[in-house]
Amino acid sequence: MSFTENIKRKINGFEISTKITLGYSACFAVMLVVINFAMWLGVMNALYSPAEKTIRFSMERIQEVFVALEDNYDDFRPDAFRGALVAGVVMRVVDNDTGIVFIDTDENYPSIERFYANLLLDPPMFAEDDWEVAKLGSALVYCAKMNYTHEGKTVTLYFFRTITSELNFFDGLETFLLILDGVGVLLSIAVGYFFSRRILTPIKTINELAREIAFEKMGGRIPIGTTDDELNQLARTFNEMLDRLQESINRQRKFVSDASHELRTPAAVIQGYIEFIERYGTADEELLRENIKVIGSEAQNMQALLENLLFLSRTDQNRQRLNKKILDLDDIIGDVMSKMKTVVKTHRVELISNEPAKIFGDETTIRQMIRIFLDNAVKYTPEGGKISVASKIVGEKILLTVSDTGIGIAPKNLSKIFDRFFRIDSEDLVNEANGSGLGLSIAKWIADSHGITIDVASEQGRGTTFTLTIPVAKES
Repeated sequence: MSFTENIKRKINGFEISTKITLGYSACFAVMLVVINFAMWLGVMNALYSPAEKTIRFSMERIQEVFVALEDNYDDFRPDAFRGALVAGVVMRVVDNDTGIVFIDTDENYPSIERFYANLLLDPPMFAEDDWEVAKLGSALVYCAKMNYTHEGKTVTLYFFRTITSELNFFDGLETFLLILDGVGVLLSIAVGYFFSRRILTPIKTINELAREIAFEKMGGRIPIGTTDDELNQLARTFNEMLDRLQESINRQRKFVSDASHELRTPAAVIQGYIEFIERYGTADEELLRENIKVIGSEAQNMQALLENLLFLSRTDQNRQRLNKKILDLDDIIGDVMSKMKTVVKTHRVELISNEPAKIFGDETTIRQMIRIFLDNAVKYTPEGGKISVASKIVGEKILLTVSDTGIGIAPKNLSKIFDRFFRIDSEDLVNEANGSGLGLSIAKWIADSHGITIDVASEQGRGTTFTLTIPVAKES
């Protein structure tokens, strides 16, 4: 494993807060270094540029002096040049033939030989390309040269400028900036670590809560802050997910409990009749037939219950497939009502109206939904009662009503009739109605899957009307 890959592996193993801190500190350090470097260049230019300007200005002034004294060349004296030099600039004039310094504006200034003995081979980046720089003690000395020729005689003018206070200030500034960079990086690490840990607290809470959550223990929730940032939104979403999960678990528990109760009843009846047959034998054929008939009836009820449970289980898992296509609703209603009249002899079953209409849906489940409402009407309507069905088109909708003259539904129960395993209280029943309480739940799912809305109007003792609003199929 290479060094780079090893570093990446170690960084990937860090906590998110550590990664954020390192990233933030690295960005801050780079920004700080760039700013300080720009400051360093700016201060360097501000300090050394005036020194260069004073030498350059002095050279221009000296040229003017040479022009003015050109006729009296032999009278050149240091006093004639001192007024042309900017304060701090020292000039020496050397005869190129003899090497003698015959003009020196400051005899106490370091000699030319000493200057070249301490010449810097790598001058500072801010120095002029044709200038020379020497380090004398703690000072930098600039030197610029200029040749002058008169009547065949050439002399070299040396201009010196010492930078001492500026250099000391600049050295102090460099030290200060280095310390500032170090303190800034350390401070950024501390501040970044503090805020990253504080900001990521909800995520740590989510992690700890997720570890504690079990099927039997789901009461914990993440505290929501007053801000509306992404982390609070994440915490709120997580809490909502837990609420939905808790609700789903509660429904599952109730579903299992209710299903177990419903299955226990027919199983107990069947077991009881089997024990009766085993105890009293088969001598009485009439009694045996009655017992077998009851056992068969309970077995059919159990089978119907299991089929309903399997249907609801598939819907909960989104595995119930619907084969939707264009259907003639009037043909479906007519066929279902015809079979209903054949089977039901204890009630008056009427088809009041059945306008031709096309819908887009699954034929099997649409038939099942209509039969559920009809079976429910028969179940809760006393013998001799009336059950009527009407279908008519209103705009782009079909209104299908299933009405009965049964016992009706109490107002307190209207909001519960589509709940699984819900059945009307026994005191409200006129006759004993068998059922698992799953039919209307299945019908509601089928309706929702087809975009059908269900309205219920009921009055106790006078009957119930279910109105289904079904979208008309659009012609292609």
